[in-house]
Amino acid sequence: MAEEEPNFVDLACLIKINPESVLEKFGGQINASFFEAANIAGSMKQKGLVDFKSSYPGPNSVTVTDAGKAFLAEAESKSMEPIDVLDSELLKQLSGGKREPKELSTSLNIRPRDLALRLYKLNKNGLLVYDLKSGIVEVMLTEAGFLKVKNTPVQATAVAKPAAPAAPGADPNKPAEGAEGAVKPKMKLNKWIIAIVIVLILIVVGLYELGYI
Repeated sequence: MAEEEPNFVDLACLIKINPESVLEKFGGQINASFFEAANIAGSMKQKGLVDFKSSYPGPNSVTVTDAGKAFLAEAESKSMEPIDVLDSELLKQLSGGKREPKELSTSLNIRPRDLALRLYKLNKNGLLVYDLKSGIVEVMLTEAGFLKVKNTPVQATAVAKPAAPAAPGADPNKPAEGAEGAVKPKMKLNKWIIAIVIVLILIVVGLYELGYI
C-alpha cells in the first residue's frame, strides 16, 4: 500500500526537530501532550520523514530522514518563488473564514503536500501565520496578507464573443445570412398586413359606390 503523503502538520513539526530532539520530550516542542506527540511522530515515521534511535537506557532520539530533509528543502525552495494565482486564491479562502489546512485542501481541490508547500511559502513571505497545537494547525492572515487580498484585482470572467468572420469575397455591406433570415419573416408579415388592409379598403369603397353603405 502506498504511503500517505506528508501534509502541513508534518512540515510544521519537521521544522521543530533539532539534534537534541527526543521522543520523550517531543510534545513540548510541538505544543502537544506526550501521547499526541507519540502519535504524530509515529505517523511521520510511517511516511518516512523521521526515524527513532534508541540509546538504552537513555531517551529515544528523533532524527529527520533524507526524505524529510528533501521535503524541507523543497519547501524552502518553493518559498522563494513569486506569489502566483493559486497563492492569491489561498489568501482569499483564508480571508473568507477558512482556518484549517484540511478545509483549504477540500475547497481548492489541492493535494495536502502541495498545500503544505504553499502555506510554508506564504508564511515565509509574511502573508500568514499559523498556530500548532495538539497536532492541529490553525492558519491566519497577517495584516500584509489581508492587504494583499484587498489589492488583488478581480479577473473578468465574461468575454465578448467575436463576430463570425466574413466569407472570402463576400460583400461587407451585405447583412449576414443569419441576420437577413431573422428579418425576412417580419418583412413578410408586414406585407401581408398591408395587403389585407388595402383589400378591406377596396371592399368598403366598392360597397359605398353600390349604395350598400
